[in-house]
Amino acid sequence: MIKSDQSKHDGGEGSAPNPFDYFVASVGLCAAHYINAFCQERQIPTDNIKIMEKVSRNEDKQVVFTLELGLPADFPEKYKDALVNATSGCAVKKAIQAEPVFALKLV
Repeated sequence: MIKSDQSKHDGGEGSAPNPFDYFVASVGLCAAHYINAFCQERQIPTDNIKIMEKVSRNEDKQVVFTLELGLPADFPEKYKDALVNATSGCAVKKAIQAEPVFALKLV
């Protein structure tokens, strides 16, 4: 069971993350998964890799996800672009970009 609530500002108790927070977290967690897999394949330590996720809205009110990857100074230069490409393969990102269809059925 996943607990969810709304903020006090939105009429909830603020006792758990709201659904949108879980959605936002899934983007960062997916990126982290791909980064971890990439580094494990190449035996690159992940201890000092940082991911900062920022969510904003542009002038068209679209949600903009910005992921900033903080790499340690000793991260191999030859793998930096490849890491960005691997991270872009995130399944959550791809699902969003594919404009999923939502169906709601009463049963």
